[in-house]
Amino acid sequence: SSVQGFKGEGLRVTISLDNYYIHQLNDFLSIRINDNLSIPTGMLIFFFFICFLMWLFFKSKLGSSIIATGLNPKFAEAAGVNINKMRLTATIISTVLAAVGIIVYQQSFGFIQMYNAPTSFAFPTVAAALLGGASVRRISIPNVIMGALLFQGILTMTPAVINNAIAIDISEIIRIMISNGMIVYALTRKESR
Repeated sequence: SSVQGFKGEGLRVTISLDNYYIHQLNDFLSIRINDNLSIPTGMLIFFFFICFLMWLFFKSKLGSSIIATGLNPKFAEAAGVNINKMRLTATIISTVLAAVGIIVYQQSFGFIQMYNAPTSFAFPTVAAALLGGASVRRISIPNVIMGALLFQGILTMTPAVINNAIAIDISEIIRIMISNGMIVYALTRKESR
């Protein structure tokens, strides 16, 4: 039920997935190391499968046309590429991938966020990709993997270190400052040519 208990009005902020698809990818072929730690093999297989599909897609004619449109629209148009069609196709593909990503995110955490999911999903994703070496015009799968590792490493370690140093719990404020700071850094850094 998505109706709140208080007066029976409005929607819940989160909906539990306990009776639905919680941890379906995480538990698929998972390797349990001990009671508290397991390797989500299904999630990793799914991630690398999506990476492989994207690699295949960008090797196709349509994928090359999208890349050409992003790098140099005038050149792509001169080569006979329909710029508006490629932009629309790229937007549709990225929206579908984001929808799949948010479903994977939800099954991993065990709840659906009704209102705040886009803010807690989109900004870290962009920050991780940019931190991994992607530019505003070009991104690759290694950028995404390296950026995710760096972003999560920085995001999980920095609040703990700062909280121990100053003995005040400001971890959420630090997390927001770091994630937004990484986006600003990545967008303003100079690209080497």
